[in-house]
Amino acid sequence: MAFDDLFAARGLALASLGGAYLAVLANLVIAIALFLVSRATLVITPNRATKHYGQYVLVVLVSLLLATGLENTLLPDGSPTLQMALVPHLVLLIVLHLWIYYRQEPWLVALGGASIAAAGLVIGLYAFTSDLIHPAHWLAAGSLYALLGYLWFYSISTKRAFITADSIYMDSKELRAESALVQRPWLGWPQWVALVIASVALAGINSVLRGIDIAQIPAVQIGLESAFLLGITALVCAVPASTYWLTHKHWMPELTRFAWLVWLVVGFAFTYGNYLNGLDRV
Repeated sequence: MAFDDLFAARGLALASLGGAYLAVLANLVIAIALFLVSRATLVITPNRATKHYGQYVLVVLVSLLLATGLENTLLPDGSPTLQMALVPHLVLLIVLHLWIYYRQEPWLVALGGASIAAAGLVIGLYAFTSDLIHPAHWLAAGSLYALLGYLWFYSISTKRAFITADSIYMDSKELRAESALVQRPWLGWPQWVALVIASVALAGINSVLRGIDIAQIPAVQIGLESAFLLGITALVCAVPASTYWLTHKHWMPELTRFAWLVWLVVGFAFTYGNYLNGLDRV
């Protein structure tokens, strides 16, 4: 097979490259407009939430980048996949949010939020004009917009609110100084309940992706798969938690957040192979 045919089979034809170029250009134009509006109307307070925002967006974008690579590597030629031509776009967003993770400058956070908001608008535009948008794009867009909501709630205020405030001191939206809770080597029962529910739901989705009707999924299979997800998550979390104890003599802070990040990665690896098979059957 000639190189041009190989590239075309993997979504690197001139048409897809042109579409990707237009997507980057549209994202840039909309992001600049949103950035200027945000700088004129919003006050961004760098705090722990802005750092977490950069971290969480990185997880979503890197997962989408890995998904793109896996689809175009493992699926047969001609299968519906995420477009490889969009990889440079993802890399640009990843670099920007890696910068946000290390430096929580207000203008930088505003630029990152504007770029994500613009990317969601571009995805919606392409959904109506082409067939380049697939379920993984919609899932990623929903996750990213949820993270924008998280950033707004914890780190963003309007300038109008500042002008009309009763005090000249602006609320930083940072958590108030409170007595530090004693760290525990395990999660609380609300977190475990949430993890169990999420694991059962993901096990059900995993079975549906394998082509099994919802009414025909055995309960034992769902239980085993969800227990597998929880077991791997607990095992992966136990290693850094134990290491942290040995080196710092107290339990790892932010253990709940770390456990959810591990669960997301494990769930992605557990489910994505069946998603690929589902695309192959399309």
